[in-house]
Amino acid sequence: MKTLLISSASALALMVGASAAFANDSTIDQIGGLNTATVDQTGGNEGVSDISQNGTGNLAEVTQSEDPNGISGFTVPTNDAMINQIGSNARARITQDNPDQPNAPTNTASIDQNSNGTVQVPPDGIPSGYSVNGRIIQSGSGNASSIVQSGNPNQPPNDGAGSGVTARNDQTGQDNSSTILQDVFGQDANPFTDANVAQSGSGNVSDVRQRGSAALTNVTQNGSNNSSDVNQGANREMTADVTQNGSDNESLINQGARTVTATVNQSDTSQFSDINQGPQSRFSTATVTQSNDNNSSTITQTNTASMSMVTQSGVDGMSTINQADGEGAEATLEQSGFANISTIGQTGDFHTAFVTQTGDMNESIISQTDDNQMATVKQGSNDNWSSITQSGLGAGNTATVEQMATSGNMSTVIQAGTGNVATVTQ
Repeated sequence: MKTLLISSASALALMVGASAAFANDSTIDQIGGLNTATVDQTGGNEGVSDISQNGTGNLAEVTQSEDPNGISGFTVPTNDAMINQIGSNARARITQDNPDQPNAPTNTASIDQNSNGTVQVPPDGIPSGYSVNGRIIQSGSGNASSIVQSGNPNQPPNDGAGSGVTARNDQTGQDNSSTILQDVFGQDANPFTDANVAQSGSGNVSDVRQRGSAALTNVTQNGSNNSSDVNQGANREMTADVTQNGSDNESLINQGARTVTATVNQSDTSQFSDINQGPQSRFSTATVTQSNDNNSSTITQTNTASMSMVTQSGVDGMSTINQADGEGAEATLEQSGFANISTIGQTGDFHTAFVTQTGDMNESIISQTDDNQMATVKQGSNDNWSSITQSGLGAGNTATVEQMATSGNMSTVIQAGTGNVATVTQ
């Protein structure tokens, strides 16, 4: 094992006007296994660190901090850290602090890890059960970070050495951006995949991409102008959870089946959410909670035990749920206040749909195909309109519409087949 510790106060002095800016610059290149590289750049400005490791069981740690007593006329990012690791059982840590914002430019951090060996469970080779482990912690505003992790799809067992992958991004401040990309194959370690992004402040953007095994994503963004994109594929036990608080929130989640779950919670102002759970969405569950102002939600689930629940409260809510073929799919939608619009489409047998709209310019359309469907729509006062179409040529469909008192109510129910029941109360 080789351990390399660098604590640099000033590798280069640059003159800017009458002031001196001390720029730390560190480069570490290690080849072999069980190496440790530690860089401490906390006493100067414009710290730059570049670590490259090739081998098994390597550890790289970088700590950077802008000196608040230094000058503010930086020409490059306050701190810049890059870690590149090739080999299994690799761990990388980057910690950056920028207390003098907004007078100085941002911190940037990137971790690139590639596991190219055969994965083994503890105690044979993986510290804490991870094949590759990366974490970036940034404090300040205007921060940007990127974590890229991948395994070798051609390595045995189970087609790869990328299992046991975990990544963390934690940013506090303004204008934060985070990107995590994980390619994972095999199931030899626990946890198999993991990504966690927590951002606080304004202007946050998060993009997470995961491939395969028991992938898990958590994104929490607090502040304004938040946006989150989660894309999971290559299947197995995928879960995505996004919570955004503030204004102008937007979330897109795309998952590609097996046992998938997606949960989005957005609060206040211009929320938008799109959940698409891919082909043959096995035990699909999608939940979207949106509150006040310009909410909009689209959920598309295909086949198997799809279940959707959308709660929209206040102002210009709009929601569309589409659950394709299969049996036993369930959609529950609640809308409250002003210009609510809801459309639910279900194809298959034994589907159920519940829509509750209260107040103002409500509109609801439910279209169900095949047999033993049940649809219930409850609308409050004002300009309500409801249409339920159950077109299965079999039997046992039930449609219930309650348009509760006064003002512009209209209802149309179309049923095909035998033994159907339709009830409209105005």
